[in-house]
Amino acid sequence: MAGLILITIVTGVLGLGLGGLLGILIGGISKKINAIILSFSAGTMISLICFELIHEAMEAGIHTPLIALIVLLSSGLVVVLDYVADSRTGHSDDFVACEECDEKGLSPNKVNTKMRTQKVVKQRSKRLQMMLAGVMTAAAVAIHNIPEGMSIGALYAKDGGLSSAVTVLLMGIIIHNIPEGIAISVSLTNSGMNRWKAVGVAALSGVPTIIGAVIGYAIGCSEGSMGPAVALCFAAGTLLYVVFGEILPQSINQYSSRKTAYAAIVGFAVGLIIIGSHVH
Repeated sequence: MAGLILITIVTGVLGLGLGGLLGILIGGISKKINAIILSFSAGTMISLICFELIHEAMEAGIHTPLIALIVLLSSGLVVVLDYVADSRTGHSDDFVACEECDEKGLSPNKVNTKMRTQKVVKQRSKRLQMMLAGVMTAAAVAIHNIPEGMSIGALYAKDGGLSSAVTVLLMGIIIHNIPEGIAISVSLTNSGMNRWKAVGVAALSGVPTIIGAVIGYAIGCSEGSMGPAVALCFAAGTLLYVVFGEILPQSINQYSSRKTAYAAIVGFAVGLIIIGSHVH
């Protein structure tokens, strides 16, 4: 258990913290590079889902329809968490443009005052939007880290420690945690928050990974052969939604090209090689 907690701290807390640190040092990364990184991460996770999690569940004797049902239910749980994250963090597009503020009732001799007021309000509004964007991102990342942590715990329990499959999972999560940490710290520092506080917020958003890992480990260590196999199916379902509902859409929205598609394929191949390295 101590080893599991340590690797989830590295993956969640330090991974996001590293991204937050890079954010204040380099001021973020381009959408193109970010999209390629996300696509590569998605590819590694897809190979893990196909050739490790579901494959191991089948070898444990679970019938394919039951595997499909558990995958659907677990992915549905993440959909609910996703919805809760969106509803709790609010929407940044609710702000009214500053140019629309107090348009009526201004006499000609107040035009200059209006322009100065608009400039101040616009600056404050922009800072507030950046603050909310950073907080929203941190909250969403924190919620999504719970099922990711459960996947780590379930696979760690099945393999009895740090295996090549666990390594692939950790690598995929760390790779996409870094851009998320960058996004959090850049938004918060642009809003006027102290740089190190922004890095701390990014790191703290990874704490739920530890909680999820402990839950997943407990399920994976349950008595009988069904417990670990069900945990693997659950991990597969949660990761499927993370990949196809979060990582790939973000990548495509930021930079849709053959490069991102090939990055996903390269990630898939890298994951397959690492997983295949422990097959006898």
